[in-house]
Amino acid sequence: MKIKLDGSVSSPQNLKALILEMRDYARWFSQNDVKKRLHAKGASDKPQLSVGAESLVSEIKPLDRKNLDELISALEDLEDSAPRLTITLAAPPASGLKKMLVSWLREEISPHILVTFDFSSTLLGGMVVRCGSRIFDWSLRKQILDERGRFPEVLRNA
Repeated sequence: MKIKLDGSVSSPQNLKALILEMRDYARWFSQNDVKKRLHAKGASDKPQLSVGAESLVSEIKPLDRKNLDELISALEDLEDSAPRLTITLAAPPASGLKKMLVSWLREEISPHILVTFDFSSTLLGGMVVRCGSRIFDWSLRKQILDERGRFPEVLRNA
């Protein structure tokens, strides 16, 4: 089953929450289906779904327990296999910046990449990106430390 993750599902934690939400929805769907077939009263209200879950449910044709189970299984496989990045910034990122970075990474790197955002005030600016054991440091702190020999010269000429 092909899955297109919504921009609101950007981190491993978001994906885990989506899986739990879809399991709850599938449980409700099955119970409601049985009640309909038996003409039983007391059907419960449809659970409130997040934007990410709603977009996945709307893609399921036909909407039945078998297809819901396949979707949940595909999400669980994705949880185990999706590429992951950790981006550390100097301050907590605004939601707009998060969405922009996740969108770019999904277009350029992988449509299922999961991104964890962190922050450390010691960076001063820029970012550090970690992917597995590889670390890419584009922080202002690193640039200053790399050019520490020139720093006094820059201050004298300022």
